[in-house]
Amino acid sequence: MKFLLFFFIIILSFSSFSQRKKKITHEPEVFASNQELYEFDIKYFGESVHVDPTYQYVIGYLVELMEKNPKWTLLVRGHVCCGPAMKVSEKRACKAYKLLIEYGIDKERLRYEGFSDKKPLTFPEKTEEDAAKNRRVDFVITK
Repeated sequence: MKFLLFFFIIILSFSSFSQRKKKITHEPEVFASNQELYEFDIKYFGESVHVDPTYQYVIGYLVELMEKNPKWTLLVRGHVCCGPAMKVSEKRACKAYKLLIEYGIDKERLRYEGFSDKKPLTFPEKTEEDAAKNRRVDFVITK
């Protein structure tokens, strides 16, 4: 009886270990035909959620683009590196969203969403440079 119990525990341990070792894959992102990823994004250091003033040009270009195309809408997407952190990604997106509103874009044309680490630019993250590429806010334009 002890042997059966021992055997059963070994089998359960092995199956749970093999499930943890499953290879994680990353699928490239596909957008609808009327959507495109804006060419510039905003990068972050560590867990920061504040938009660095050196990225003011990104906000400025977006404002110009949105003013020239009044029917377009914009999704502001927050991202993180190195594991799940939904609150950080949401705060990053929200800060950029609020800046766009401050610069005159109607909030009815904007929305924001945090994606945590679900849509990395670089996968897997092997270096600090890879992680830095994934800590960002990017923008999806719907035409």
